[in-house]
This record gives sequence, C-alpha cells and structure tokens, in this order.
Amino acid sequence: MTGYGILDGTPPKRDVVMQGKSEGSTEAKDADGIGPDVSFLKQTWGSVAKAVLGSFTAMIFGVVILMASIMAATDPSSVYPHTTVADTGDGVQAIEVEYYLPYPGVLPDSPLYKVKAVRDRMVLWVTRGEKAKAEKELLYADKRINAAMFLVEGGKEALGVTTATKAEKYLESATNRTVKLAEQEKDVKSLLNTLVTATLKHMELIESLKKQASGERIQALERAWEGTKVVHERAEQALLESS
Repeated sequence: MTGYGILDGTPPKRDVVMQGKSEGSTEAKDADGIGPDVSFLKQTWGSVAKAVLGSFTAMIFGVVILMASIMAATDPSSVYPHTTVADTGDGVQAIEVEYYLPYPGVLPDSPLYKVKAVRDRMVLWVTRGEKAKAEKELLYADKRINAAMFLVEGGKEALGVTTATKAEKYLESATNRTVKLAEQEKDVKSLLNTLVTATLKHMELIESLKKQASGERIQALERAWEGTKVVHERAEQALLESS
C-alpha cells in the first residue's frame, strides 16, 4: 500500500518516467557532458592534430639544419682554421692545415661552367664594399682550388692546373684588398687571420697537385706556389702590424 498500485502492485508511472530519464542521462553523456559520438570525434581529431603538428615541427627542424649545413659549406666566415706543423723526419717540416673548403659545385669541365664564371664576375661587380669583395674573392679562390683537386684526381690534369692558377689569382686579389684596408686602419683582423690560413692551405694543395702533375704543368704549379707564398707572407705581416 505504500505507493504501489492498488490492483496490480506496479509503481506509479511518474516514478518510472523519472527513473528512465536518470538512466538515459547517464548512458548518453560522458563526464564532460558530451555525447559518446562527439567525444570519440574530439579525441580522434586531437590525436591527428598532434601528429600533424609533430611532423611539421620535425620538418622545420630538418630544414633549419640543412640550411645551416649549406651555409657552413659555402660561407667563408663559417671556416674555422687551425694550423699544425709536422716533422717528416728528414729535417723538412711539412705544413698540414685544417681549413674547410667549400664544395666547388659545377666544375670547369661542364658546359655550364661558363655561365657560372660569368655569374661570379657579375656578383663580384655588384658587391659593395672592399671587405665584402675580398670575402667573395676568397670564396671563389677556395672553390677553384678545390675544383682543381677534383679535376686532377679525375684524370683531367691540364684543366686542373689551369683552374688552380686561376684560384691563386683570386686569392692574391682578396689579400691585396684586405691588406689595403688594414693599411687604412679598417677592422679586418679576422679576415687577415683567415687569409693567412687560407694561403697555407692553398700552398699545401698545390704541393699535392705537383705530385700528380707532369712536364710543364709542374713548373706552372711551382710558380703558383711561389706566388701564394708571397701573398701569405704579406697577409701575415699585415696581421702582425694590426695586432
């Protein structure tokens, strides 16, 4: 008799309706008050968004590392020189120079090299400032001496020797510009220091080329070596005077 139907003992309809609403509410919503289908979509989208963001971040990081590597290989300001001297045992000291040369790119044996050479001259012509021009000439010199090594090692001795002599002309011009700036009391001490080491490296590579050359090409390399030695001494003297 306590709240049940008089005839059949069933609970009142109002209680049944309220109970149904309560149970339906529990099944239809999660703890955030969002239906199960909506909650599933939200979780799935969140996972996809995190994966896309992670991939994008990794891609940007990879591009930054690649660009830094390229700049280190092509920019002379990214070269960190160090010089050591080793005794060969016969009373003669061989200079071993740690100096990182940029990759030469298109070699003189390529049909596209003439285009590259014209481009280099145009870039040098439009470069403003003597120091910037000297840095550009140093870059050209380093690329060409490295190209000479590639050519000679590839069996193209004559073209390699010609490329090496052109490299030393660029190196001499870069040094002359920088020394003049030093004489004008411009701040080029860092560039002079780089040139001192660069000239040593070029002398070392020319010696290596001489061992692979023959006939008149050896004499051409000897002249190039002597000229670079004079350039080295001039850069070294200017560095001492600027200290």
